[in-house]
Amino acid sequence: MATSAQKQASAARRAKNRARGLARDYLRVRARPIYRGGRYKITRRCIGRLFLFSPGYKPAELTNFLGYCLAYAATRYGIQVHSSLWMSNHHHNDLTDPDANLVPFKQLLHSLVARGRNAQLGRTDSVWSGDAPCDTQRPTDDESLMDLVYTLTNPVEAGLVKWSRDWPSFTTIGWRFGETRTFKRPDGIFDEDGDMPEEVSLTLVRPAIFSKLDDDAFYDKLMDAVRERELEVHRYMRKVGRRFMGQRKLARQRWNRAPQSFEERFTITPKHAASCLRLVLNEVARDREWERDYAAARASLLAGEPAVFPAGTYWMRRFAGVDVIAQAP
Repeated sequence: MATSAQKQASAARRAKNRARGLARDYLRVRARPIYRGGRYKITRRCIGRLFLFSPGYKPAELTNFLGYCLAYAATRYGIQVHSSLWMSNHHHNDLTDPDANLVPFKQLLHSLVARGRNAQLGRTDSVWSGDAPCDTQRPTDDESLMDLVYTLTNPVEAGLVKWSRDWPSFTTIGWRFGETRTFKRPDGIFDEDGDMPEEVSLTLVRPAIFSKLDDDAFYDKLMDAVRERELEVHRYMRKVGRRFMGQRKLARQRWNRAPQSFEERFTITPKHAASCLRLVLNEVARDREWERDYAAARASLLAGEPAVFPAGTYWMRRFAGVDVIAQAP
């Protein structure tokens, strides 16, 4: 239950966000650029923070189901997956989008997972929260590496298991870059006479960072960073007197429950993340310039004048057939 102070803080954030939008010198733009070759961390939560992907319910079947949906969607849209982990009530996926197919990829992935999970659990309600999607981008190699570390160590950060490799649901911890794993079509979910293949494979692709390191050296660097983060969490847990939940309690976790911790609301959903504020501000400034160009092109279009939208325009290019500036190679 939110306290009076927390409610007042939420109201203040809403007012601040509204004032920031009204202060811009162009009409509000809800679109965002989707560039070829963009590298993202995508995250989405379950409705009401429910544990709909709790590994306590047939973890082997759940792992195969999630791997199948991810592999199918990634293969269909040419998405390169660098790391993936599905927690009890949200997921993290680090990927590269070579052909600017992020939007249909996410739509297909989340649709398949939602319908399939409802079928498994015998429920009919929404699976995903209606919050704005969180698809962040990192400006440097070091930041991108720590994105992978954050994804793989998320169960440890949450105090669920002591080591990342102990997470019983879907995770790419332990996968080598270039390794391919195959997942079978889950029974009783997809129509056997439909177009869903009996098997689909997912290859873990190395992100285009630290080019001077070969694949083995980069993998070792990643695993060293994962280990260091795990040990940092262990030291913190000892300091505050907390214990990890462990496999036994995870096995008893019910899918229709939710965490009791308070969650801040009406915060800004980030599009860029970095430890250096200057790097984030540089990326935000580029987004503002893109929005300004987009707003000007939209105004020209509505006025019946020739309009060319900036590179990265997605919806208007795909569904309205507008002219878009070609993306630089």
